[in-house]
Amino acid sequence: MLRPPVSFQARAMCIGLCCAALACMAPPGPKGVLPFLASPAGLGVAALALMALGTSIEELGRIRRIRAGVGLCIVAAALIAAGALWGAALPALKPSLAWFAWLLYGAGATGVALALRRDIAVFRDPRHGQSVRLESISADAVRLIANGAPVTIPAAQIRGVSLGAGLEGRGVFVLVGSRDKVIGDARALPWVAAHRDGDTFLLTEHQAAIDAEVLAVRLHEAAAASGGDYR
Repeated sequence: MLRPPVSFQARAMCIGLCCAALACMAPPGPKGVLPFLASPAGLGVAALALMALGTSIEELGRIRRIRAGVGLCIVAAALIAAGALWGAALPALKPSLAWFAWLLYGAGATGVALALRRDIAVFRDPRHGQSVRLESISADAVRLIANGAPVTIPAAQIRGVSLGAGLEGRGVFVLVGSRDKVIGDARALPWVAAHRDGDTFLLTEHQAAIDAEVLAVRLHEAAAASGGDYR
């Protein structure tokens, strides 16, 4: 199965291929920065800038910024498509150059389309594509889906929560009193540390579709209401 090129480097490479193709479609005439930007390639450059900005905003965290970031990446993909339409409307290229340009564009656009599919899904639900997804929080339990299977953590087993961040972004560190009390495959959770009082895993904003600060409060309230040994 093809995986969407969601890393910055992969996205930049795919848009760069499209930019090179769109540059080949630029009409003949004076060469320079302004004529270049006023050609189909200019839309490719704008798309690259928007993708870089969107990726940076998404990495800052908070659900509103995550959606804003992927939204800019969606606009970037639209500019790549608009550039192709513009290029197709210009006077026909020499057959040998046209073949090369559209082949180059197709290679880059395939990656852009795969990333676009991911971005649209994440815009709708930030939990899309995550191996761990938060389903609900209550005074009884925290219910998750991990690797496609349900995992339930009794709220009474939550010993503490704290804001944190990892390679996957901002989130909440959740201290669980005993893995043995977890219902389901506890090994599927992203454990990051073991303590005398229990084990800790990180639940990110993407996985929870909730701002880290709000998530921490909701977990705290659930643990406190459960009557467990919350600290």
